[in-house]
Amino acid sequence: IKGSNIPLLRNLLDNPNLRLKSRDLSNLLEQSVDSYTTPRPKLYTTYVDDGMRIVRDEDDHVFIYGRVSESEEESDYKGVMADLGVGKLLEG
Repeated sequence: IKGSNIPLLRNLLDNPNLRLKSRDLSNLLEQSVDSYTTPRPKLYTTYVDDGMRIVRDEDDHVFIYGRVSESEEESDYKGVMADLGVGKLLEG
């Protein structure tokens, strides 16, 4: 998750040498904790067109995603402060 707005977490997540291996973590938890099973959410996706899709989860929560850029380049968040929006609140 690049560009997190959580200050200390952002430094970790934006580090190119750090990778969160969530599948390995899930496998370890399943093997170590008897009551743990890896979540397997069901998502239902409707593609409206090339720029929009509607996703509904198993709890009937609806998420609408729209393409905001044709670019496939990664965003660079170096110029955006990781401050949880506190700076904007202080500006008024």
